[in-house]
Amino acid sequence: MQATDGEGFERLALFVIARGGEAQALAAAGRVCEEKLPRFKRPKWIRAVAELPRTATGKVQRFKLRELIERELGKKD
Repeated sequence: MQATDGEGFERLALFVIARGGEAQALAAAGRVCEEKLPRFKRPKWIRAVAELPRTATGKVQRFKLRELIERELGKKD
């Protein structure tokens, strides 16, 4: 998913669900991104979440994930 950083650029964010240790999941996701993706396609942020927010029909609520990153960056709309 994409989120806007403090400079106004849209950057990629990756959210992983940690089934074991959160640090291990984040390290593994970062490692896979480095091995498999060219630098310009890698996510700027990798965050672990307990579960993905979903609608009643099961679709991922991407706006809530975007809000989470933007709140973390201190951006206020």
